[in-house]
Amino acid sequence: MGAIVVSGLSSGTWAKAKPADYKGQELDKALKAYEAQAPKSILVPANLPKLPKAKIGEMETCIADLESAAGEIKKALAILKQNVAALKTVQGAAGKTAADLRKLAKDKPADKNKYENAASEADSIGSFAGHAINDFR
Repeated sequence: MGAIVVSGLSSGTWAKAKPADYKGQELDKALKAYEAQAPKSILVPANLPKLPKAKIGEMETCIADLESAAGEIKKALAILKQNVAALKTVQGAAGKTAADLRKLAKDKPADKNKYENAASEADSIGSFAGHAINDFR
């Protein structure tokens, strides 16, 4: 199993949607941190050892193979947990950013559409992160 790339969780996409005068950086930082984490490979051993015959050598070999596989699964689990933590950060930052932008839309009626569109994009990013979290559970 390789890394899971979630479309919509891109700092480049957010940079295009973000209003030029919006100074908040929380979502930008969270997306960049996620993008740095996401490419790590998640490898789960495909061939777990078969059951050994009641022979010392086969059982010892099986135990060694199982311990090796368990080590690989533990590494994959650690990466998954890091991905979920990064996604939770993105999700929280997206929610905060969307709320900030909606407040700006009310405070600056002339730019209302610009801020509302950016808030919708932030909400979408948060939604993508939430779906990705669920995929990892």
